[in-house]
Amino acid sequence: MTPIATQILDLVGSRLANIKIENGYFNTLIKLERARLQPFKNQDMPSINYYSTGDSLVKPLNTSVSERTVEVMVEFYTTTRDRVFTDLANELSTDVMIAIERDPVSPNVSDTLSPRLGFKVMRVEVPSITPVIGEGQKPYAGCVLNISITYRVDKNDPFVMLD
Repeated sequence: MTPIATQILDLVGSRLANIKIENGYFNTLIKLERARLQPFKNQDMPSINYYSTGDSLVKPLNTSVSERTVEVMVEFYTTTRDRVFTDLANELSTDVMIAIERDPVSPNVSDTLSPRLGFKVMRVEVPSITPVIGEGQKPYAGCVLNISITYRVDKNDPFVMLD
């Protein structure tokens, strides 16, 4: 059995994997990693590292059902030399927000929305986006998105998300 937080990360990853210029996005993702501990090399960028930073109780809905939130961090980086880093960070974050709303089998920006991770969760919100810049011989720009994903679960079956 797979914990719900892992199931949610699987859903997020399958959507992020479709970030490609040919699908209508600003960038083509080269490397997608979950919970990577090492920095990406320049030849691996644009790259995304995503992971859960926790799972918390929002509120008990009744004696057996709870509403919970998984916090997911998405770090999206690419190299740059001549672009305004905040403009590039805005493009990267837009790619992520669009990808989260598209089904993996219909990944184009112009495809029909598939909100709430295919209607498997209650809410997907992006409460913060922070631009990131690195300097030196191989400068990079990026963004870090905090994504809150709220779901319902039966306390007696903690491996199944409820609609």
